Amino acid sequence: MACWWVTPEEMALFDRRTISAGTPAEDLMEQAGAAVFKTASRMTSPGDGPVAVFCGPGNNGGDGFVTSRLLMQAGYDVRAVLAAESASSISPLCMKNLVRFRDSGGTVMGTNRVLETAGAPALVIDALLGTGLRGPLTGVFAACAQAMAGSGAPVLAVDTPSGIDGATGLMDPLTPRAAVTVCLGAVKAGLLLPPGCSRAGSIFLADIGIGVDERPDRELMDFAAAAGMLPPRPVDAHKNLFGRLMLIGGSEAMPGAAMLMTMGALRAGAGLVHLFVPYPAAPAVSGRIPEALSGYFLPGDVTSLPDPASFDVVAAGPGMGAGVDTSKIVRHVLFDWDKPVVLDADGLNVLEGSLTGLAARKSPSVLTPHPGELRRMTGGDWSGQQGAWDIAASLAKATGSVVLLKGRPTMVFSPTGRRMLVPTGNSGLATGGSGDVLTGVIAALMGQGAGPFEAAALGAFIHGLSADLAVTRTSGRSLLPSDVADAMGRAFLLLEHGSFHGLVRLEGRWNGRLWPDP
Repeated sequence: MACWWVTPEEMALFDRRTISAGTPAEDLMEQAGAAVFKTASRMTSPGDGPVAVFCGPGNNGGDGFVTSRLLMQAGYDVRAVLAAESASSISPLCMKNLVRFRDSGGTVMGTNRVLETAGAPALVIDALLGTGLRGPLTGVFAACAQAMAGSGAPVLAVDTPSGIDGATGLMDPLTPRAAVTVCLGAVKAGLLLPPGCSRAGSIFLADIGIGVDERPDRELMDFAAAAGMLPPRPVDAHKNLFGRLMLIGGSEAMPGAAMLMTMGALRAGAGLVHLFVPYPAAPAVSGRIPEALSGYFLPGDVTSLPDPASFDVVAAGPGMGAGVDTSKIVRHVLFDWDKPVVLDADGLNVLEGSLTGLAARKSPSVLTPHPGELRRMTGGDWSGQQGAWDIAASLAKATGSVVLLKGRPTMVFSPTGRRMLVPTGNSGLATGGSGDVLTGVIAALMGQGAGPFEAAALGAFIHGLSADLAVTRTSGRSLLPSDVADAMGRAFLLLEHGSFHGLVRLEGRWNGRLWPDP
């Protein structure tokens, strides 16, 4: 079961409902502080050096003072600072927990002294503003943000790094880059959307007891959900149990696209992969991937394609080129064969005028456009990310297809209205051929028994996670699609054997203490 993501306004409503139902607000704050303490204690030990905690005047600051008290009681050297423009701006709950921290023996410092006395802190905790930001960072908050960013220590953000708009992802330039963000109750939208997602670090979701009786219609693929979607691998299995795939792609000018699709399918666990390319591309492909079978068809000649009865899933499009020959092949696969189909790249570009026919297909279709392909397919025009999402959701409903809209973040839409955000991936994927690998991954997961929506969402998660793992060993600037395919074994190993502790997004690693090493 995936988790979900909310706007700050929605989260505030859930808070109020929980409190109205009988849970005291101070109990929620204690739970929040305990969750942050738990993560902080996994990032540093008492003997590593001081922990500097920057607390704002609102309830985010109150969470920070609870964390400060718990750290101090556990033997940490805590340097807490209250950043407030006036005494009247301090919320009652923040003040209550400040007093509890001080009465327990803690000292609250001014913003000018905390880093001077802390020296080189082992950890900085950002409890300044959370989702309470309204406008740019100014005054004391700007000074604290600069101090945190310049400390040289890893930053642990409480709910949202200070400076990120929790609804839109818009970000103040002074926003400190978090190593880890602990989200309280639900993940906030601004941590998943650019540019704010670039400062959120690894995201951990903490259950602090907020009851939700009506969840937003927005799912979020986290590690636990992805692990739960993995198709089973019985110990007595044989290759036919893991899917027989027909991959159609490539051209004389672009044979590599077909090979990348094949590599993605093989790395994702397909039992048998048979790649078919147009005859002019056959010499470039033959024997290049020994784990796959290969064959050819005559350009535009549907009768030269093999009998689909021997295959479980068909994927088509990468590297085929736009033109009449591609259109004939793709339309034949879609409308004359009754097989699950994954379409990408040129397989999508030739669909203009045929979209409504997809709804009549008995077998599932998965369409994987990037925004440019979505625009060409639909003729739609939009501004902003939400506009693109609305068009993609409408396309899924109108065609009866699963639509995976690539981007940062990637979103997956079902014909019935489900939508799932996939938070993995990095800028290293912004290179030709990355989507071809993804096409093969999705087809392989469908061949192993995953439903079309689950295969698309899980495939995108694994594809992005593989890229995230790959850039721990090379620069994203140098990342190749084949590197992503090669890192896929590490991604599957992490999902198969990891222990996730609420992990939503992995970015980097801190002392190996937060998640298992794949």
